[in-house]
Amino acid sequence: MAVYQNTGAWTDTAQVGPMTEGAAGIAVIVLTILALASISPGVLMPIAAIVIGVGLLIEAANTGIEYSRVTARGMQSGTVQTARLGADVSVEMMAGIAGIVLGVLALIGAGSDMRLLPAALIVFGGAMLLAGISATTVSTVSTLEAAPGGGVAVQSELAPARGVQVLAGISAIVLGVLSFVLSAGPTLLMVGFLVVGAALLATSANFTQSFMRMLAR
Repeated sequence: MAVYQNTGAWTDTAQVGPMTEGAAGIAVIVLTILALASISPGVLMPIAAIVIGVGLLIEAANTGIEYSRVTARGMQSGTVQTARLGADVSVEMMAGIAGIVLGVLALIGAGSDMRLLPAALIVFGGAMLLAGISATTVSTVSTLEAAPGGGVAVQSELAPARGVQVLAGISAIVLGVLSFVLSAGPTLLMVGFLVVGAALLATSANFTQSFMRMLAR
């Protein structure tokens, strides 16, 4: 009897809705482009930070829902799914809450925008970096009676979104630090938010593609 194991990274699950965090990413991109065009950047950038925080909370909720669904389901039709919870859920939850708080403080003028928002960008970047490195994974183990030799085959299917998250996280951290110390800080901050918004959109689009493939089977 051969056992086949397929492992996929669930950094981009979307049980709440396949394009929910994608909508947050689109909103952030639009807000940042408007801010780059000098349209109320002092208002739009704190709002973008709040939207990113909400998007990260949604991603964490989606991953937690998928993890709970898999662990609660037993063997069905000769197939067993197992899940390994990564650090991405807790990291994204904490970063989302921190981002929302920093965005609200910047929006109400409780502190300097060029202190609060770069800090939020660094938090977002660190969360994406850690989420990409340590992601919750779901493994599907199937038995195949007709397979010759009775060996074990393991196939790894790491989501491309993990690489996107790592790169976006590093970029956001670097841009956040530079925005603290350089005179071009506001522009670097907006570019960093643009990167984070694009990463949210990319992870959502990646899952949506996988979700549609699953429905087509």
